[in-house]
Amino acid sequence: MTSRERRSWTLKEDQLLREAVQKEDPNTQNPSKWHAIAKHVPDRTNKDCRKRWFAKMASDVVKGGWAPDEDERLVKAIEHYGTRWSLVASQVCTRNSDQCAKRWTDTLNPAIDRTSWTPEADALLLSAVNEHGKLWTKIVKTYFPGRTGLAAKNRCVYALPPSATLPHLSPQIQLYHSVQL
Repeated sequence: MTSRERRSWTLKEDQLLREAVQKEDPNTQNPSKWHAIAKHVPDRTNKDCRKRWFAKMASDVVKGGWAPDEDERLVKAIEHYGTRWSLVASQVCTRNSDQCAKRWTDTLNPAIDRTSWTPEADALLLSAVNEHGKLWTKIVKTYFPGRTGLAAKNRCVYALPPSATLPHLSPQIQLYHSVQL
């Protein structure tokens, strides 16, 4: 698998994105035709375009903390549409599909394991970070099914004291305690 180098969006690309959204998915608060839209923005994927649109260009999307009524709308929308995030976002109205997915998977999903971390789990977490770095989703899928990547990151970065690190682990663990990720 190859990874693309991140690069900043240019003013020209932003303008192409605005024009593409207007052409391919006009008169909507929540565009969804990202494959068609991306064809108008050279060297940008559908995911690039969607994330840029909702992060920087959509004026109707609320940023910051979620209100209780937004959480209620999110839960009801998921009951009705499952994890079809564009449809869910259209029912929530104030949030985009990425925000809805993140809120559900990191916070509201009742299947999330919220049990206390044991000393054994802490040691396993530190060992997993030593092996995989900050690939939190991979770590929880491999070692902590039911926990979220955010929970593992927060446990490692904020809850474990630097003295909890094991002597055979890399200095990378120490870095997590001195630098916020």
